[in-house]
Amino acid sequence: MRTLTSTTLLILSLVAGAAHAQTQTPPKLDTIDETDTPITVTTKPGRERPITEKRENGMITESTVGSGPGAYSVKARKTNSTALPGDASGSGVRGPQWTVMEFDIAKKQKQRSEAQAKAEEDLEAPPAPPAQPAEKR
Repeated sequence: MRTLTSTTLLILSLVAGAAHAQTQTPPKLDTIDETDTPITVTTKPGRERPITEKRENGMITESTVGSGPGAYSVKARKTNSTALPGDASGSGVRGPQWTVMEFDIAKKQKQRSEAQAKAEEDLEAPPAPPAQPAEKR
């Protein structure tokens, strides 16, 4: 008797759920206007990244990539062993190195030498003749 009651309840709940699903109306969809203008995507100018590569015996040993105001470089790892690239002990590339700040000491020395040359040039010029004394009346 219990199995009959539980199966009857199950069937009634399924029928009620199906009847409820049939009475719901589908959601109203918006219409999209068709246009003939194609979508175009343009990249911003000046997004080129200058790449400098150094080679030794036909193999790239260092690559420097400029990205925005900074730059980073990737160098090949020089191994003195017989390990091949791809082996567990022989990786071919080291991690990238970012250039954070550069000091140009030669530029400061050049500015100093230019300032000294200008000062020496001013010293070598003959002094101006003395002014004539004013006449008394």
